Amino acid sequence: MKFGINFPYLLTYFLLSSNALTEAVKILALFPFPGPSQYILVQPYLKMLASRGYEVTSVNAFPQKQKVENFRDITVMEVHDNYADVISGAQVERNKWGEMTFLSEFFMNITETVLKNPKVQNLLKNEHFDLVIMETLHTDAWYSLGRHFGAPMIGISSFGTDPIIDELMGNMSPFSYTPLVTIGYTEHMSYTERLWNTIYQLMELLHVRWVTIPLQRQLMAKYMPHIQEDVWELRTNFSLMLLNQHFSLSYPRPYVPSMVEVGGFQLHYKPNPLPQDIQEFLNSSQEDVIYFSMGSNVKSKDFPPERLQMINDIFRKLPYKILWKFENTHLPGKPANVFIKPWFPQPDVLAHARVKLFISHGGLLSTSESVYHGKPMLGLPVFYDQTMNINKAKRAGFALSVDFYTLPKEEFENTILEMMRNAKYFKKAKEISRIYHDQPVKPLDLAVFWTEYVLRHRGAPHLQSPAQKMNFFKKHSIDTVGVLIAAVVLSGISVVFIILSVFRFVFSKKTEKQ
Repeated sequence: MKFGINFPYLLTYFLLSSNALTEAVKILALFPFPGPSQYILVQPYLKMLASRGYEVTSVNAFPQKQKVENFRDITVMEVHDNYADVISGAQVERNKWGEMTFLSEFFMNITETVLKNPKVQNLLKNEHFDLVIMETLHTDAWYSLGRHFGAPMIGISSFGTDPIIDELMGNMSPFSYTPLVTIGYTEHMSYTERLWNTIYQLMELLHVRWVTIPLQRQLMAKYMPHIQEDVWELRTNFSLMLLNQHFSLSYPRPYVPSMVEVGGFQLHYKPNPLPQDIQEFLNSSQEDVIYFSMGSNVKSKDFPPERLQMINDIFRKLPYKILWKFENTHLPGKPANVFIKPWFPQPDVLAHARVKLFISHGGLLSTSESVYHGKPMLGLPVFYDQTMNINKAKRAGFALSVDFYTLPKEEFENTILEMMRNAKYFKKAKEISRIYHDQPVKPLDLAVFWTEYVLRHRGAPHLQSPAQKMNFFKKHSIDTVGVLIAAVVLSGISVVFIILSVFRFVFSKKTEKQ
């Protein structure tokens, strides 16, 4: 079923407490990333807070085109510099430690770019905020802002949780069925996969200690020297973590109370009419429609000419219409059944009844939108969590995948035809969509409720797990289990020693008698 009517207590809370709670409350939001995905995710949430009377100041790289009441942009456009090189670099094959270092250095540069921005410096020197909301992506020096303003912090994770997010919140995720998001495994791992997953998760924890934290500690000393606490202490001060995840998109897993799943909270619930040019293209025939988009980071216009020609050749033969997010106005050799546009209102396109397949890179936003609208996916994962997202969708039965880097022509064409002709993928997508929609509270309302809960309870310290302040050995009871194991080993050694001593004594007596 669709999202139900909100619980009466939640509705009553929204109606009665809004004016008292929002009066003069100032919120600082930090989402200054050069890729638009993170900001697309949180904009509805931030605008909802503004519509409820909070004064929202958003540090970002994608300012509003139209003025929004109670909403102020602080733009940090410098983060776009050399971003194309970063995306190209992310596609270079590295070992796992090299991948972690590449991401850590990228986010260190973003962290410093924001902290040294004159407009951000002005905020730090001259303004006060009652709540700080930010994406938690290896930007630990920003976590000093909560202490600077004396305000609680709410984190948002655009991909769910991982070992680092777990550490921030004192959560524990068993390595046996919670794979690292960057290695492509699902929760169903073989013994070998579980072994490698354990190795990679421990590597992640070591890397953050040996590489990420030292870099972030230097930035904090440079730009926030008045903060006395170490960055390691500050990173455990989050009151709440909102996770862009839902068990229908991933799998059931444990969370502490301060971690809340709000997967898909960027989606609006009534699709808007499609732009006229798109609608006219769809109305020109009754053929089923395929939507093709590689997201906001990987651009189709940058594909090699031979790949573009190959895709054109395949699309030309298909008895379907294709909507292709192509970032140039001209595509050489474009077939008549293909409509290109630099940007599509993706949720509205996926909501259209005649769209029967989504060819996608498999980013979590795209995956959640596909699930929301019940559309099967053909995945072409490129990097980060995309392989894992597509593999989960494949296991759930509503997706197939083709290797993006080789993209074999025959396999690509046959996979498209298989998914368009075999109704099982569409039926499974609808089934998963029904599971996702069967929630008592809309994810956006849930996010707002817990945000105001943190404000109402002055940071809600009662939500925070004691494990947030524990080190790795104490949190996982390695110190106590280690003592018990040592005791057993020592007891075993003592027993063996005693037995050997008895035998030696007995044999020595026999020898004396002889």
